[in-house]
Amino acid sequence: MKKVSKGIFLSGAAFVLVVILCTGCSDQSAVSMDYLQSAIASGTTSAGTDNRVLVVDARSSEDYIAGHITDALNVPLSMIAENGSPLYTNGVDEVSTTAATDISASWLCHLLINQLVNDYQSTYRDSEIIFYADTAANAKNAFEVALKAGFTDVSYLNAAYADWAAANSEYTAQYVPGIAQVDEENGTFVMNGYINSTNYDNVSTYGTHNCIIYEGGGSHAMGMFQLKTPPFCFQELLTYLGADPDGNMADGIDFGAMDEWSDKHVDGQRIDYSITWEGAEKYYTLAELLEEKPSAYQPDPEDFTTYGIEPRIGGTRDSNINWNPGCIYCSYSCVCGITSNAKVNDHTWFADGGIYDLMNYPEDLRNYYAGRFYPRVDILPDSGTALKVKVEIVD
Repeated sequence: MKKVSKGIFLSGAAFVLVVILCTGCSDQSAVSMDYLQSAIASGTTSAGTDNRVLVVDARSSEDYIAGHITDALNVPLSMIAENGSPLYTNGVDEVSTTAATDISASWLCHLLINQLVNDYQSTYRDSEIIFYADTAANAKNAFEVALKAGFTDVSYLNAAYADWAAANSEYTAQYVPGIAQVDEENGTFVMNGYINSTNYDNVSTYGTHNCIIYEGGGSHAMGMFQLKTPPFCFQELLTYLGADPDGNMADGIDFGAMDEWSDKHVDGQRIDYSITWEGAEKYYTLAELLEEKPSAYQPDPEDFTTYGIEPRIGGTRDSNINWNPGCIYCSYSCVCGITSNAKVNDHTWFADGGIYDLMNYPEDLRNYYAGRFYPRVDILPDSGTALKVKVEIVD
């Protein structure tokens, strides 16, 4: 019988001991590609699923749009932290590591809500969240930021996105949620949506400040056209396709006093919208689908002047994330809408009989239904009908 040297035996024992120690010290917060693939395949990461597992892409929006894991949200690490510390909003004019401390004020929470459902209460603190990034190290950095902000059921993918894409191409997607078609060469895309199904009787009868809005936004019930594309993703796709994101309606989350912003007309890049549905003869422009006439609260209907519709980018990405109303396009120049109408501003809204005073008059309909742009119900389909909304970047 061949003898095994004592030195080799000791080396083998040492190896076993090292394996045991390393196994005991393994990072229990890291998940494998198999674990994430199983979650996606089972449907637990899908939008609308109860107790949805949130898959969060911590890479840049540009990288996310080019390709991402199926069902993933986009929360760039560079937007939610500074030197490893979570960023917070004070709700008015500051986003910094010291602006607040509560989880609901974290910029991570605001970016999640922007892409989910905004009820002004849910912080998703109890949701299971799995981060991934270009490297496992950056995914872990995002995970650690989430822990510091107060999230508890969080983990990260122990692989780079490139590794995932190579091994699981069937579980990857391009662009952003709610997109039906993209023409990168011509700077156009088509979003999926539907006619308002939550407040149709009112928004089909009156004009509102809102017009095209994300279905999960805080003001979703006030828009005639509801979309499946979140505002942050919409803005980032516009930028990816070459649109200039700058505008004059807000400085970060700060838009100043009412007498300042109500006097502004949005001045960013022109964006045109057109809408169609099954059985429609064509894509209709907003000017064809909205009739401009005195509001239901117009003080002097005889002295009414029409101004028209000209959608432009507002430079309002961060203020939209801060307030999360869901606004994609507002009928008046707006400090929160990603795009809004350059032809009329909030002085026009006030002149049309509108108010902004929910604190003192929460039941006053002038807060909601004093708009001058009325949906053409003689052309438009019924509540809940599926729509295609085409977006064109105008030079």
